[in-house]
Amino acid sequence: MESTLHPQLLHLGTRHYRINPSRHSLSAALSVPVGELEELAWTHDVQCPQDSSEDTTDVTIEAEDNGFIGRLHVPAMFHRFIVGPRSTSLDQIQRDFSCKVILPHVDSGSDVIVVRASVRSDVHNACRRIRWIQTDARSKTKPTHFISLPANYPELQKNFNLFRKTVLNSTQADGGPDFAGVNSDIFPRPASLHFTLVPLLLANESEVFQACDLLKQFFEAPEHQDKIPGCPLRLTIQGLEYMNDDPNKTSVLYAKVAPSPDRKRLQNLTNALDRLFEEHNLTGSKIQRPDGNVLLHMTVMNARLASRSVVNEDSQFSVVGVMRECGNFVFAKDLLFDQIHLSVMGSQDGDGFYTNCGRVILKQSPSAPEFLVTTT
Repeated sequence: MESTLHPQLLHLGTRHYRINPSRHSLSAALSVPVGELEELAWTHDVQCPQDSSEDTTDVTIEAEDNGFIGRLHVPAMFHRFIVGPRSTSLDQIQRDFSCKVILPHVDSGSDVIVVRASVRSDVHNACRRIRWIQTDARSKTKPTHFISLPANYPELQKNFNLFRKTVLNSTQADGGPDFAGVNSDIFPRPASLHFTLVPLLLANESEVFQACDLLKQFFEAPEHQDKIPGCPLRLTIQGLEYMNDDPNKTSVLYAKVAPSPDRKRLQNLTNALDRLFEEHNLTGSKIQRPDGNVLLHMTVMNARLASRSVVNEDSQFSVVGVMRECGNFVFAKDLLFDQIHLSVMGSQDGDGFYTNCGRVILKQSPSAPEFLVTTT
């Protein structure tokens, strides 16, 4: 959730803009918890700064017989935002800058948008508007990847299955409103258990490679070695918490990391990764605590897992009974976590975990984490 002290940032070339929280942005954040990341509707116009002195370095502008032509690469998933509902956004750009904007055909495989105008500055400013829309659109598009801390170790899977059995047995024995909506469909696969560290929106292959490079450089950077050592994390996973304020109607229940020096290391590491990927405009929707820290969570019950098989996608469940019976459940005690993955959202590998584009192996030597890139 956004806060006044930690606003969302937009980075355009050498310029950096703060997006101050508003009633709209706060309500949107509250309606998109982790586990319910949805694509939001286009509900407002993008206001681009009027200063046009900034050089758009990634746009090629050339002279032609009747004026100037500009070409810029925009991933295909953002083209619909540039067009807008009933072409309103595209028409506005063309009116404001007396230009013609040509988008590639949906089946062409191209991501090059062409802008033509009689005046060079109109091409330049139209391209800047398109870039602004593209950046703003990231907040309205569901993540494609995420940096994860895999939690699918045998000990943890065994305890998760015990937790699942305990909850389902209690649900059957109670049969009351304290377990409303609880059923076997809302539990994730044990092999897919993980902590979501940083949700990412990687719009094309180029951004996937960029994310892999950033992750590798992060763990190799000397300035991180003293405060975020690359050795494994020894963590205790104990206790439960739910995402919203009403335990009778929630969508996500998650397990917590118990306080310890390595929990603090993990929090510092996660916060630093979040800042790094946000600076490069690669982050997706995320949950932050009021203190500005990224929320560390391992989802153990998720209403959306059940809603995929039913018409109603607003399914919720009560955690009153679960919190009473298992609120301090221990999923793992002093377990060693030794990998960090760049995972593909909604995928599955041969072991039942998420397919990864790259992974960091945390070794016992603090100065030698190993980074492996996986071709996907």
